[in-house]
Amino acid sequence: MKFEYGSSRKGNVSEALKGIAQPSALLFSVANEDMLERTASEIEKAFPGVPSIGGVGQAYGNKDFFDVGVTVIAMKDNIKVAADVLEEASVMPIKYIRRLEHAASAVDGERRRTACFDICSAGVDVRAVTTLSNYLGPLGYDLAGGTSNSESVACNGKVYKDACAFLMFKNLHGRIKAYKENIYIHPQGDEKQFMVTEAEPKEYRIRTLENTSAEKVYTSELGISRDKITTQTFKNPFGHVCGSDTYIVSIKGVETDGSIITFRPANKMDFLTILDMGDYREVVRDTISRIKSDLGSASAVLSVNCLFRYIMFNNEHYWDSYLAEMCSSFSHAGLVGVGEHYNTQFVNQTMCCLAFE
Repeated sequence: MKFEYGSSRKGNVSEALKGIAQPSALLFSVANEDMLERTASEIEKAFPGVPSIGGVGQAYGNKDFFDVGVTVIAMKDNIKVAADVLEEASVMPIKYIRRLEHAASAVDGERRRTACFDICSAGVDVRAVTTLSNYLGPLGYDLAGGTSNSESVACNGKVYKDACAFLMFKNLHGRIKAYKENIYIHPQGDEKQFMVTEAEPKEYRIRTLENTSAEKVYTSELGISRDKITTQTFKNPFGHVCGSDTYIVSIKGVETDGSIITFRPANKMDFLTILDMGDYREVVRDTISRIKSDLGSASAVLSVNCLFRYIMFNNEHYWDSYLAEMCSSFSHAGLVGVGEHYNTQFVNQTMCCLAFE
């Protein structure tokens, strides 16, 4: 697969599309939700019938980063692609499962050579990921994607609220494989796990851990004051321990009763740990090595990086180096999201991607 991309800081769609020719699929981002409908419509007019999805946020292509206006990422060469949308994603996206089935059929889906990339409305991740993965997993199709910073997403020229838009890919040249990159590690030595004893998952609220307020547990373990919680999550997020893996849970805020609001729900009886930041440069190098080892020579990687990862990397003056390191080994493009999707899981502070052989 090959990427072409363009951008317009002024939000001029024609300018953003100037360098793009004969795309097989289009992925776009806009700076705010007011731009979504016009951008989706103009892209459809410029490339009628070409599968396209889009959302609100920042984007990147190889070494370039785009945080204003409109950005369009075109994908082409040796791929077959279909796009569609699951509506009512916060309530019952399963009602639209036929659209997923038709997309897989349209690309002649094949195990290990077919995968799905999605963008969903903010707050609908859990049901969207569950619906997608329940269909994709048994067929051997991987999933990667993320969350738009908006209530709406776009698909094939139209805008949908409370929805999950997706691209179904088939790699005509080889395999497609999903990867998840976690730059956080379990504390060295005496690692503690805390059971969630009271929570409101629908509100992304953790009230108590081990029958103690979530705020008190977090601040006591790290020796910080209450006002540091929302910035400390960049270095010490929660980790949801699930079998042999750990999925990151970012902290959004803290309330007067000691509850902690997160960007991903936690359920009663989940086990959480407080993670430490690892050597992120080494982790990135390891991800690149794994992709190369698994796929031999990956042609392209389509990714979603968490907004918090972007902020942290930028604060550490590493973001530009990160983009340069990724594209030194393969063509690399993607979006900055406010949540990430990896096969069966909705995660935070993570990079998830599809790598094309």
